[in-house]
Parts: sequence; C-alpha cells; structure tokens
Amino acid sequence: MRKIVPLVGAALIQLIAGAAMAQGSGEADPAQGKAPPVAKTTPAERSEARTDRRASGGQAARGPQMGEAQANPLTAPSQPRAERQAATAKRRAANAAANKEGKFSRGGNADAPERQKP
Repeated sequence: MRKIVPLVGAALIQLIAGAAMAQGSGEADPAQGKAPPVAKTTPAERSEARTDRRASGGQAARGPQMGEAQANPLTAPSQPRAERQAATAKRRAANAAANKEGKFSRGGNADAPERQKP
C-alpha cells in the first residue's frame, strides 16, 4: 500500500499539471472584447421607449405567468337552494317508485338466498 500511494499521487500531479498548462492567459481579444459603437439616444427617445415598455410590461404582469395554466373550475356553478331541493325530491320519488317495483338489485351474489325468488 505504501508503494501505491506515491505512484498514484505522481500520476495525479502530472494530469493536473497538464490541464493547467493547457489553459490560456485569460485575456480577451481586444477586437472582440468590446461591443460595436452605437449612437447615443436622446432623452425623448428614452422616455418614449420607457412608456412602450411600461405598457407591455403591465400587460405581461397582469396576464398569465410562466408555468401557469388556465385552471378549469373544479365545481359546477351553484344553483339556488329551491332548485336543488326540487331536484332532490324528484330523484327521491323516482328512486322510491323504482324500489317498489323491484328494479333495484339487493346486491351480493346472484346465488344468495335473498336474490332467489320462490
């Protein structure tokens, strides 16, 4: 083990030194280091551009944001209480009539004694 550690260390030093020597000096090319010259804008041009940005920025802030989706309402629109009560009474009456006629099964297995008619 004592012989392996120095050999691996020497190999790592050579790898790191090779990568360090391959790097450049870090200086930018003066011709490409600067943006192309642009004519200066007047205060009137800047204020006009600012008003345009404010209008479009306000619309973007009030509109849907990134990652937002149009959420569909999870509930149905509510109905007046009287309409709900009338619908419930109608449904209960229909169920009671169907139950008297024997249209509802009693559940369970088809071979169960309560499902077999004499």
